[in-house]
Amino acid sequence: MLDKIARYYNTLKYLKPTQLTGQLKKGFSLRTVPRIPTFSGCPIDRPMTLIPDLDLDSVYLARFDVDSLMNNTVTLLYETHFLDVSTWTVEASALWRFNLHYFEYAISLGVSFNKTGAICYYSKFKELVLSWIKANPIGKGDSWHPYTISIRLPNWFICFDLFGQAFETDVAFKETVYESIYAQYQVLLKRKETWQLGNHYFENLKTILLCSLLFDEQRVYDKHIQLFLREVDEEVLSDGVHFELSIMYHKVILEGVIRVTYWLKQTKKPQYIDLLPVIQRMTDAVASLESGMGKTPLFNDSGDGVAKESSSLLKAANELFNITPHFADSFPASGYYKLYDGDIALMFDAGEIGPRYMTGHGHCDCLSFELSVNGNPLFVNSGTYQYQGELRKYFRSTSAHNTLIIGDREQSECWGEHRVARRINNVKVEKNGQLIKGSYRSYLGDTHVRIISLVDRTLTVLDSVSVAEPAIVHSYLHLANSYNIVAIDGSLIVLDGKRKICAIKPVEAGYFVHTSGNLAYYAQMFGRLTQTSCIEFIWYTDDRQHGYVIQIY
Repeated sequence: MLDKIARYYNTLKYLKPTQLTGQLKKGFSLRTVPRIPTFSGCPIDRPMTLIPDLDLDSVYLARFDVDSLMNNTVTLLYETHFLDVSTWTVEASALWRFNLHYFEYAISLGVSFNKTGAICYYSKFKELVLSWIKANPIGKGDSWHPYTISIRLPNWFICFDLFGQAFETDVAFKETVYESIYAQYQVLLKRKETWQLGNHYFENLKTILLCSLLFDEQRVYDKHIQLFLREVDEEVLSDGVHFELSIMYHKVILEGVIRVTYWLKQTKKPQYIDLLPVIQRMTDAVASLESGMGKTPLFNDSGDGVAKESSSLLKAANELFNITPHFADSFPASGYYKLYDGDIALMFDAGEIGPRYMTGHGHCDCLSFELSVNGNPLFVNSGTYQYQGELRKYFRSTSAHNTLIIGDREQSECWGEHRVARRINNVKVEKNGQLIKGSYRSYLGDTHVRIISLVDRTLTVLDSVSVAEPAIVHSYLHLANSYNIVAIDGSLIVLDGKRKICAIKPVEAGYFVHTSGNLAYYAQMFGRLTQTSCIEFIWYTDDRQHGYVIQIY
């Protein structure tokens, strides 16, 4: 009991006062149906929400199976369910149900309508929206959670843009939809996620701004544009990286900033100028950090198949605002650093677990790295398979990342689905050419120092620890694919068929190769679990350096 109390205390003490008061109001807010003002008719001219470079990108659209959707079968996060449109209830995880209410999949109906002119796609969209309105009474359930409202409404507007005249001339449907949108907007105004903050609060403010423009509510706009600009300043660090330190969420937030800036520019709001430097910094960061990696880097809660592709975001920023990225290799505010050697790209994490009051997407990944060769991932962190479920704990753990754990003592005290109590501290880093030295102290008082260098296609990783209690050290190296690994003359040779990829030589360490169990799990995408290989290096704590040297062919 005392341990549980201490864990709650060490979680709550980092929260902002607004989060604590928000938590007290949260239950009442989400259970109580707010009074909705009378809807006064159709809105003024709607700003365009569709951005072709983002919403018509072929990689993005490949996520959705239009033919299955026409039969009310929905696949989200690699999980498929039949949707009974009379009830809109599905036995699935909370994350899947939230995604169902986002309506993102409906964009594929609009795209198919545009390509073919077939009215069946518009009819299906209309059926889904009307059935959703009928089956989801105002204010109740996941469908009226402020986050699902915040994501759903922009997706509906993208669909309206795609369906064009078919929607604009469908007067009865249009009036019904706008009446629902106005109600959702009013609920969102009263349920802003001050208990959550971070990307959720950002999305709330983003969608409120769109609706205030849509319904010409100047007072709401004046208040929330200031809140939005303040929140963007809070969430985007000086080096351009989103403060939750997930490249996936960075891309989600960048898309949101681009959309708001686009709305403001269309409606001639002067504040759009204030957001252009933010887009510049964020594009600089994502272009640099993903350069050479071949996928979304898997630090903290990250994965492919959720955010838009960085290439699409960069195209949109350039097309709409004439912004092109400037490349860098050091991002000290976030703790991310890059090393390159020819076609080899490495990303290194020497940062905090997240903003002190917002660590729900944090992992125990300090001093971990990912490495790709010619854009093909070779060494990776394990990713994020799920937000709810038995594997959530593993994927946040130290052993799921290319770093080390001392005994069974995690870097930070992650618990629940999105909570962190005591956490790493005293994080330091120095970069000098092709060498990076990073260090941190764990929440239990152990210190880990890692030195990495990448020279002449050779990656050297050397670790030293200072411990509160002697223990066995376990250092992990996760591979991106199911390569064959053979031991030859004291080295581990990684093979792709008969082709040698690299040779790994332990330094003052024993090793095991795992090809099953948790350590071999890899989730490059949410909901998609694959089996790879993991090399575990082990040694007893002492004053020497231990690690490994990797020669990449």
